[in-house]
Amino acid sequence: MHELIYFASPGFAESSRFCLELSDVEWTNTIVDWEGYTEIKKSGILPYGYLPIIKTPNGVIAESNALLRYTGALAGLEPKDLHLRAKVDELVEVINGWREYFIPTFGIEDLDEKIAARQAMFVEGGSMDVALKLISSVYAESKTGWLANTESMSIADVKAFIDTFMLFSGQFDGITKDLLENYPLLMQFHDWMANDERVKAYYADADELRWVFKPDAFNMS
Repeated sequence: MHELIYFASPGFAESSRFCLELSDVEWTNTIVDWEGYTEIKKSGILPYGYLPIIKTPNGVIAESNALLRYTGALAGLEPKDLHLRAKVDELVEVINGWREYFIPTFGIEDLDEKIAARQAMFVEGGSMDVALKLISSVYAESKTGWLANTESMSIADVKAFIDTFMLFSGQFDGITKDLLENYPLLMQFHDWMANDERVKAYYADADELRWVFKPDAFNMS
């Protein structure tokens, strides 16, 4: 039995939750609140003091990208070819680097200042504008429809889909879905992923934070 422990929000665990659902392993999705996290931290089972973690038959695994690679392998979303796997991991690391753009904004106490700082990332030439155009170009150049030119879905696609569109779920002040109008290729990628039968099934009963993963979530008409 595998047990993934994290908060209710998608956050750093969503990609691994999706992969575990696609895998053949038995798993439990354990949701904790801040008090629960504090108790777990005091117990000493968190290798680095943070969630998410996965309890496996062989011990605890921490750090979201490690979890993604582990659960992705269980789900068959990691290529066997080492070069192709490295290209998949390359994209995972690039997308993960986007977090660095946002971290400073969480320390801004003034709401208007925080919103302005985040929206500035999406103007032409801003850090997130460049990042989203980069992934758009990767998708445009793919011959298979999957970001790393794999024959089927990989963890790079899962990471890009979940981490990118989660930004526009409404939980981050200043980041609104209308910002996506400048990235039509990115919206094509959303359609490609959201209409995959595995994704559709997993998010069929999506809650208020996960609506962004459903087909036509960003229909601007």
